Amino acid sequence: MPSFQITSRVSASLPYVWSKFDQNLLAKLAPPFPIARIIQFDGCQVNDKVCIELDFLLYRTRWYSVISSFKADATSYVFVDEGTKVPFGIKAWRHEHRIESIDEKTSVIVDKISFQTNFKLLDCLLFPLIWGMIAYRIPLYKKYLRQPA
Repeated sequence: MPSFQITSRVSASLPYVWSKFDQNLLAKLAPPFPIARIIQFDGCQVNDKVCIELDFLLYRTRWYSVISSFKADATSYVFVDEGTKVPFGIKAWRHEHRIESIDEKTSVIVDKISFQTNFKLLDCLLFPLIWGMIAYRIPLYKKYLRQPA
């Protein structure tokens, strides 16, 4: 199963970053293409559901996920979304979101992705696209999660 991890360092405290993990941030993290429209966003707690419509101009599809786990303590927040109905031939999708405190003014966001299709070739073709969609978030995290002085 292909997997990768991308780490983003942001200039904000852990409580501040966590307070911004909401539907507004999800909308800001969407790449310019395909056009993404949030249909449902219940939150980041266990059993919360997310549905995003992806518009490829000539083709629309929906991506459904459910939050399967959530854990929080003084130094981190971790939640996992798992695809329940995912397009593009993806049969398994797992996205672990980890927000960790470095110090009072700095946090790290770790996006750990694993996915699988029915075909190794399709796994290989999708890998750089999915990696790029997650890497696209790095400057956006830095911009939108920067804590005001």
